[in-house]
Amino acid sequence: MNADLQASSSAGREPDAAREGALYDGDHGTLTGPQRRALVQLIAGPFISQSKAPDLFAVVSANRETFAEHLDNLFLDLVVDDTAGVAFTKVWSEERGVDDRRALLRSWNLTFMDSVVLLHLRDAVMRTGLKERTVVSEEEVFEATSPFQGVIGTDKSSPAKKFTATWNKMNNFSIISKTATPGRFEVSPVLRVVFGTEEIAALTKAYERLLGTTDETEVSESCVEVTDAIGVDEEETDDDRA
Repeated sequence: MNADLQASSSAGREPDAAREGALYDGDHGTLTGPQRRALVQLIAGPFISQSKAPDLFAVVSANRETFAEHLDNLFLDLVVDDTAGVAFTKVWSEERGVDDRRALLRSWNLTFMDSVVLLHLRDAVMRTGLKERTVVSEEEVFEATSPFQGVIGTDKSSPAKKFTATWNKMNNFSIISKTATPGRFEVSPVLRVVFGTEEIAALTKAYERLLGTTDETEVSESCVEVTDAIGVDEEETDDDRA
């Protein structure tokens, strides 16, 4: 009797390898090979760039609902910006009221210098045309952010070391990438969309306040505004102290 039931339940069912998206006999997945590779890259992060991975980006852009469905199972949102040519994931916000959600993605605790450089790089991207590349040099960015160097922390002697640690971090997270021209770096267009308007406005206000005062109390209060705006971690890492 049991054998009859098993035979009946399997009748007419395609072998796993014959199902759409199956990569081997016994595969329970429902996505195609390219879709799976794109999903892995989305979760691994930090983002998929149309200019650097056009095939993966095309897969994500053409199958947004499918990816959104799978990412929802992981408490993640899908963000795709065809204009900027980037796709990435972010953890569900607290506003959704899901108290027991889990954070699958690794977090990046920003130092004060990290946030200053990020804001400058985003401003450079926003000043560039949508179809144009944003290219900067390490020296240019160091000089542009120099007014903020040394406004926080007790060690005033190593702004260059702190900046270098931040610059290396930007490179490791693909915020910047080397170009064919020595000393020149392309800034990722992901900075067009990764921060909200309110976050940028709060950051800019705090930085302007920092530049306009030398009072230690006001400097401290402004640094708190920065941490509230973007989640900056004022505790320096080992790299920052190097």
